[in-house]
Amino acid sequence: MKPSFNLIDKSWVPCLMPDQTKVDLGLKEVLLRSHEIREIIHTSPLVVTALYRLLLTILHRNFGPATVNDWKNLWRRGKWDRRPLEDYFFKWHEHFDLFHPERPFYQVPPMADAKTHPVQILAIEAASGNNPTLFDHNYSNQPQTFSPSQAACYVIARQSFSIGFGKSKPFYFQDSSLIRGYSVFIMGKNLWETLALNLQIYNSERPIPQLNEDLPLWEQDPLPEPNKNGTPIQGYLHYLTWPSRRIHLFPSGNPPVVQFCQIQQYLKLPDPQPLDPFKCYRKDEKEGWTPIGLRPEKALWRDSHTLFQEADQSSSRPEILNWIARIERLQRFGEIKAHKSYQFNITGIATERKAANVILWRQERLPLPLAYLEEKGLLDKLKQAITLAEEVERVLLNCIWRIAKLILSPDSENPGGRTPDPNEVRRLQQSLRPRLLYWSKLDNPFRKFLVDLAEDWQEDEDGDLIYGQQTLPDWARTLRQAANHAFQETTRGFERSVRTLKAIAKVEAQFWLGLETLFKPYKKEVTNEPTV
Repeated sequence: MKPSFNLIDKSWVPCLMPDQTKVDLGLKEVLLRSHEIREIIHTSPLVVTALYRLLLTILHRNFGPATVNDWKNLWRRGKWDRRPLEDYFFKWHEHFDLFHPERPFYQVPPMADAKTHPVQILAIEAASGNNPTLFDHNYSNQPQTFSPSQAACYVIARQSFSIGFGKSKPFYFQDSSLIRGYSVFIMGKNLWETLALNLQIYNSERPIPQLNEDLPLWEQDPLPEPNKNGTPIQGYLHYLTWPSRRIHLFPSGNPPVVQFCQIQQYLKLPDPQPLDPFKCYRKDEKEGWTPIGLRPEKALWRDSHTLFQEADQSSSRPEILNWIARIERLQRFGEIKAHKSYQFNITGIATERKAANVILWRQERLPLPLAYLEEKGLLDKLKQAITLAEEVERVLLNCIWRIAKLILSPDSENPGGRTPDPNEVRRLQQSLRPRLLYWSKLDNPFRKFLVDLAEDWQEDEDGDLIYGQQTLPDWARTLRQAANHAFQETTRGFERSVRTLKAIAKVEAQFWLGLETLFKPYKKEVTNEPTV
């Protein structure tokens, strides 16, 4: 008997319930019970992002919504209509079988000219090929065994997160849709709200213009052939289910498990690519609109001002935030009942440009008071707060640099003194990680600040809103404490000697003077007294 695992009925989507228990559910039950589920949960944030996009595709196919009124009607129901979903899953039931002999879900039949790999190659955040070990410690010569539910999660994620590097057939591997830039997803109070908030207006013009009939992968017949020049995107659903890799799973046993698979290049995205509605973009003079990606040394919240600001000639916030701003206006004018604040989840990976190496993956969740999407004055204050934090970092790093320089060459600041090798100074400065010590102290305070700033407003004589009268001085105080912590911890890390103590004593006054200058606008609230 041939193995079968149908994703509509079998339990495989990992869900977190309101009581914090974890249950696996089939696609139909996930959607019909979404108002009872807290959220999708998985050890890999890449899997979570891919699963949300899969669920959105099914919902768009059944409910649109083609207009704002259509969306308002869906929102007022509070759950998905059972009949359309049941009819849809009945019609396409066979195409959701993970091990179907002819149309395995998100896969192709066995490939005669393809190598067989351990199944963990599907998880790019695992150790496989020349990827570094991130949070998985299984190597290619120690193949794992995936359950059908695990295999399904990673097949779906791999189609969205695959790096364009290396030889393949019929042509070299190409980037998949989510490998560059990070994705922003709005989080509601339960899974139904999350899906509804991210269910943007869907018609022939948006979120991506349609060329022909817009079909998800499982409805396409026949399946498209690879084209090294790029395959035209037919529409939003075509894009959301874009098959970047030809994958085939080899199940074995009863009940079935998966230990091996095949993987080759499949469809290449066209150039230029469409703007993904969940990504933030920056305008490049040569390359045009390019997605803003992760930087290993920079927390994502430090880009929140760019993320929130409306499009201009140099940057463009994710389209999903324009849609959420529209929802905020519907709420403000009483057309729907909604919250004034949600959360947003940011997920992405960083890779080496000239190799298929994953440097890191990252997921951050931040509060999203909707006022940031509409109030320019509030956004300006947010930018001011982030800029101030970066200026404090510069004072800290400059002072640590000077200390390192004096340790290596005490007479370097004297006329005719020896100037140490800048590379040696840099290595000594960075060895104690002052930047990490500083920013790590600000992650949680920033989340609180983001909420508090939106609530800290008053009207001036002209009726305009003034933000941050109390929260900005409080933020400055937090920055001072974080900088002091980083300075003290870093200087304690230097080898203790008379030379070191003299260097620290010589620079410490400069450190506090630099902070005092930055905090002068908040002089009444922020002092320069050290806080250990």
